[in-house]
Amino acid sequence: MSVLVFEPVERGRRQLVLRYRVDEMRFSTSYWYDTVDFHELAGRYGEDYLRVIEFHLLAFEANKAASLAPDAIDAGPYADLVTDEFWELWETTFHNVWAVWRYENDLPAYRLPRPEPSGDPSAVPPPIVVTPGEVDTLMLCGGGKDSLASMTLLDGGGVAYDAFVYSHSTYGRGIHQHELIDGLLALTGHGRLHRGWVLDDALDSPAAEVHPERGVARLIAAETVSSYWTALPVALHHGYTNVALGISASTDEHNLHWERTGEDVNYLWGMSSVAERLLHDYVREHLVSNLSMFHILRPVHDVGVFTLLRRNLEAVPATHSCAQLKPWCCRCAKCIYVWMSYVAWLPEDVVADTFRRSGGAGSGDRAQWGGVNLFAMPENRTVLRKMLGLESYKPTDCVGTVGEARLAFLMCRRKGVGGVIADDIDLAPFEAEVPAVLDRSARPSSPGSAFPASIAAVIEPQLVDVEAEARRIVAEVMSAGD
Repeated sequence: MSVLVFEPVERGRRQLVLRYRVDEMRFSTSYWYDTVDFHELAGRYGEDYLRVIEFHLLAFEANKAASLAPDAIDAGPYADLVTDEFWELWETTFHNVWAVWRYENDLPAYRLPRPEPSGDPSAVPPPIVVTPGEVDTLMLCGGGKDSLASMTLLDGGGVAYDAFVYSHSTYGRGIHQHELIDGLLALTGHGRLHRGWVLDDALDSPAAEVHPERGVARLIAAETVSSYWTALPVALHHGYTNVALGISASTDEHNLHWERTGEDVNYLWGMSSVAERLLHDYVREHLVSNLSMFHILRPVHDVGVFTLLRRNLEAVPATHSCAQLKPWCCRCAKCIYVWMSYVAWLPEDVVADTFRRSGGAGSGDRAQWGGVNLFAMPENRTVLRKMLGLESYKPTDCVGTVGEARLAFLMCRRKGVGGVIADDIDLAPFEAEVPAVLDRSARPSSPGSAFPASIAAVIEPQLVDVEAEARRIVAEVMSAGD
């Protein structure tokens, strides 16, 4: 029988080491912080409470090891903390985020095996009330378009906010990631800056390859959900009552419908409105009763995100989105989607400045738009067609809806941007969809119950103008191509 085991968290003043294993395969994730003192937190909130926090951080890192399909889970020294409410949160997250993993590995019926109950659930420390600091809002910044759009809304609404940035070893050297994000933050109105470093040896491990008998193709993670937990010690230490992440409503669209199970499989479920509410409500009820963890772009789709970027064009070239080769590899779904959308929605010189740093520059017909034309790269054909809903299913990456991708592609073609992978695609179906896409993706939606009312009050008026601007831009681009 294969068992996923939680091991004791090791704590230093500025560091947590989270260890877990599946049988003889051992993994660890380390969190480092520059402004969090865990010794001070233990003194302020008590060892028992900090143990609960550490357990949640461990659990939401160890779930990636469940990609090895264990038959049992041993929560080790934290067995008493596996309450009904925790299990509902953890297992629901795994079942939905890992739906793509279940689909890829033909495991439609796999569910995480719940550990045997242990201890007295009533002995778990109650939620605390954090003492508010000088600034209410902590904005997580990853350095991409969504981070810039989020900070543009906060700046436009006069909301004071501090920033939390973290690097992840999966994406390369930490110093390079922090330097890239610093370049963007220098052009925004954030206050204090907090830094984190995540060093992980699970996602980069060859566990699936060297153990083919387990029958799984790869390990995957719920990094977005983990990022909230990574930020929690910062909020506790400095008294933030709002923790914001730049995630738009476009993440609610599924990638495919799995006929065998009847599921709508959404690779970005961990970013969905359902996941947002689930996590927010759990944290409030069980951990910090006056903390809101929310998606600041929840009232906006990607059409609104790209429109918002026009309010700070100076900062756009400092954005990066690639998870393969930062800042841009120009070959992954995320790079193709962002490049195509930047070309569609932004001035040519801004796109040129943004992608001048990429590794995808070429010659000939690639030389337009700053030396990069991703439509001129034959290797990008399949990904583009999947993104446009023309083949298979939407790529399992951080991309917008099929409708938004089609609109961006159409706008690119109307601007005269084409290439070997684009020129043979029929535009007529995309043209017919434009009104419906704008009605769905340009119009602001409800911010949801997790959204702080004080922030909604200054953001919602801005979104009315964003919708009008988006419609104007589309009309101009479409008429220019006639």
